[in-house]
Amino acid sequence: MSDGLTPSTIERRIRAYESFGIHRTGWDGDDRSAAWMRDELEAAGIEASIERFGFPRVELRRARLDLGGGTAIEGVPLYDGGFTPAGGIEGELVAPDASDLFGAVVVANDNDPAFALPRISEQVERLQAEGVIGLVLVKSDPKGAITVINAERIERPFALPVLQVGRSDARELAAAMIMGGEGRLEVDGERLQSRASNVVATLPGSDPEAAPIGIMTPRSGWFTGASERGGGIAILLGLAEALAGRERRRGIELVASSGHELHHQGLQAYLEARRGIEARAHAWLHLGANIGTSTGPVRVESNEDGLRALAEAAMREADVERFEVISQKGGEARNIDEAGGRYISFRGGNDYFHSPNDTFDVACDAELASGAGRAALAIVKRWLEE
Repeated sequence: MSDGLTPSTIERRIRAYESFGIHRTGWDGDDRSAAWMRDELEAAGIEASIERFGFPRVELRRARLDLGGGTAIEGVPLYDGGFTPAGGIEGELVAPDASDLFGAVVVANDNDPAFALPRISEQVERLQAEGVIGLVLVKSDPKGAITVINAERIERPFALPVLQVGRSDARELAAAMIMGGEGRLEVDGERLQSRASNVVATLPGSDPEAAPIGIMTPRSGWFTGASERGGGIAILLGLAEALAGRERRRGIELVASSGHELHHQGLQAYLEARRGIEARAHAWLHLGANIGTSTGPVRVESNEDGLRALAEAAMREADVERFEVISQKGGEARNIDEAGGRYISFRGGNDYFHSPNDTFDVACDAELASGAGRAALAIVKRWLEE
C-alpha cells in the first residue's frame, strides 16, 4: 500500500485540514488549506500551483431572529437568499401551511424535507409569490447544532431573506409560534466580488496525444468539514504520491477546487479555463463528499455501466466493507456528466454533514477512507493501462 493511503497518513492529513478552521470559499481557512495542499504535493516532487478565480462573496454584518424580551437567535443566512434592511423586518411567525402567509415570517420545522435540496427552490419561490417577507429554517445534526444548505442559486439568488438556525439555538421559537408571536428577522449583508483558490497539478504522460485522466476533489465547505472534505483531500494527495514516480503514457490532471458550497464555482472556473477537457479526458475520478465517515458507507456512482462495475470490483478487492452502489448523480461529477465526460464518483453519507460538529473525532473513519483510497488507486492504474 502507498504510504499516503495508510489509515495513519489519512488521519494525519484530515486533522491537518481540520486545523485550518472554517473552510468557506475565500475565507482564511480556505486560503491556508490551499497553500498546505500545494506544499504537500510539492513535497512529493509534484509541481503544483494555485489558480485564483472570482466568485460572489457574502459579506455579512448580522444574521438573527429577534423574538423580543432580550431573546435573539443567531444563525447563518442562505447564501443565495436575499437580505433585509439594516435593523431587519418584522412579521408574525407562522408555519409554512398557515392559511394566511402575506407579510409573515415562515418557520419550517426541524429538518423539514420540503425545505432541503433540491426542493427548496420551489418552496422559496412559492413563499415569495404568497407575500412572505422572510423564512427561518430549523436545520440540525443529531446533537442539535445547525446544518447549512449549499447555495445552488448563487448566480441568480432569491429575493427572500432566509435564516438557518439549529434546534439547540431555537428552543424559544416553538413557544413563540404557539403564542402567535412576532419576530424581527435581520439578514444584513451584501454580495461583493472576491477571489478564491484552486490547487492544480499535472503529472505528464509520455504521449501528449493520449487522453488524460482527471482526478478532482472539492476543498471548501461551511465549517471544518473533516469528514465531508477531508477524506477526498487525503486520498487525492495519497494518489498523487503513489503515481508521481510511475511511468505512464497518459497524463493525470489533479484539481482540488474551492467554491463547492457556491454551486461549484471553483470547478466551473477550472473547466472554463480548459474548454472541452470534460469530454476530452479518458475518464474522471470524483472524490466527493463524506468518503470515510463513521456514520455512513462510501457510495459508488458512475454514468457508465462498465465504469460502475470497475469501481464496485475495486472496492471489493480493497476489502471495503461499508460501500454501496447508487445511481444518483451528485457533487462536481454533475459538471463532468453535463459536458459529456465519463466518470466514477466516490462519496458517502454523514450525520454531521454541513455541521460545526463535523470533526475527525466525531465523524471520521480513517480505515474506511484508506480502503476507498486503495480502490481509487486500482481504478486509476487500470485507466493508465488502457
